[in-house]
Amino acid sequence: MSLHHYAWTWVAAGIFIVVSAAQAEEERRELGPHVHGHGTLAIAIETNNIQMELSAPGMDIVGFEHEAETARQKRAVEAALADLKEPLNLFGLPESAGCAVTSADVKIVAEEHEDDDAPAEADKTAGTEEHDGHHTEFRATYAFACADAAQVRSIDFRFFDRFRDSGELYVTFIDADGETAYAVSREARNMER
Repeated sequence: MSLHHYAWTWVAAGIFIVVSAAQAEEERRELGPHVHGHGTLAIAIETNNIQMELSAPGMDIVGFEHEAETARQKRAVEAALADLKEPLNLFGLPESAGCAVTSADVKIVAEEHEDDDAPAEADKTAGTEEHDGHHTEFRATYAFACADAAQVRSIDFRFFDRFRDSGELYVTFIDADGETAYAVSREARNMER
């Protein structure tokens, strides 16, 4: 691999960190700690490589915010994690681009709301999953190798078919032409650039 490739990989990683942090901070300022039905997706294209970083509230993905407790909740989490590991089933890239997944990393992150001073154990017994100061977020990072990434001029967000509680994704698209922001939703699920 060339020095240029390694340098771009570090630049793209830095862009994702900055974009994700800026989006998260902006969302906290405008929308509060989190908003059910709204997730974020950052997409970066460099030559024939695509990287994506998805973040969505647990409520949007599995219908609850707390750690899975019942057998049914645990099955829902396992199914969601398995589905999130198959990004081409969720984000329809044009066949002409010839993209294949090279990596898919999915995890759940638990966070406490900033205004909640109660200990985590008290949250579990509070019995109000969405208002007890605790929330989970599903995060996924994907890498794709494509035959011709320039063909990725549109994306069909089948994500909304699988995750019915998700209403909108805020998308940041970064390529050689710069950065563009989109909002895709269940009603307008195709992104055209």
